[in-house]
Amino acid sequence: MDYTGDLEAQVRAIASDGVDAVLHLAGDGVQLAGLLRPGGRIASTLGLTKDAVEGQDVTVHSIVADPNAQTLTALAEQVASGALRVPVTATYPLEQAPEAFAAFGAGSLGKIAIACS
Repeated sequence: MDYTGDLEAQVRAIASDGVDAVLHLAGDGVQLAGLLRPGGRIASTLGLTKDAVEGQDVTVHSIVADPNAQTLTALAEQVASGALRVPVTATYPLEQAPEAFAAFGAGSLGKIAIACS
């Protein structure tokens, strides 16, 4: 989907009755839930709750990170071995953190990093 265009029109063009599932990683979760067929499911990493879509026949699954020692160790090992790579498209010094957050809020594509040293 072209995130700069009319998302609902794009979805309805290929699924006029809505879609079965949505993965909510960005944008308005309530709007995205509105694209679901009755009985559809939305998985949200951004805190969308069932209360936010009250009255809609959809299931909301909140996905919350669990940064425990075992998970963080496994991720660190994958980074060290090269098995896990996260391409960073822009790096800002700590003094420019407000600009980094502004870029993030403006929808910059890719990962943004803030260097603390």
